[in-house]
Formats: sequence, structure tokens, C-alpha cells
Amino acid sequence: MPDKDELARHRYEKLIDHLQSLLQAALKPEYQGYHGQLILSSDDLAEMGDLKDVRRAALEAGRCLGWKPVASLISRNSVC
Repeated sequence: MPDKDELARHRYEKLIDHLQSLLQAALKPEYQGYHGQLILSSDDLAEMGDLKDVRRAALEAGRCLGWKPVASLISRNSVC
């Protein structure tokens, strides 16, 4: 039976792969690969796991694509 760390690592790698495909799909062709933006709803985040893990995986996914990713959290309930 695989140990817990191995399962967690495998789950994390699958999350990175999933986020890579979402990042590539979010690119607008008119910007030629620059200024892409991935917006995840709270439902998306709930399916993917803990917020800190999703942020870390999203940054890793961007780096794997050769990008310089930046993650930010914007809440709908925030007041600007």
C-alpha cells in the first residue's frame, strides 16, 4: 500500500497538470501568450483542495510552462 506522502505528492502533481491545462486555455490569442488570467470560483477551489495548496500548484504550473506567474486573491466581498 502506498504511503500517505506518496499519495499526496501524486494528487499534487495531478493538480499541477490540471492547472496547466486551465492556464493554457485561459490565454487569449490576441495577447500572444502574455497577460493571461485564470479566475477560479469558490466552487472550483472547493473541488481542488486547500487554497494554499492550489496557489502553490498554480504558481508551479505557470513556472512549468515557462511563465513568470503571480498569484493574487481577490474576494467578491472585499471593499475597494
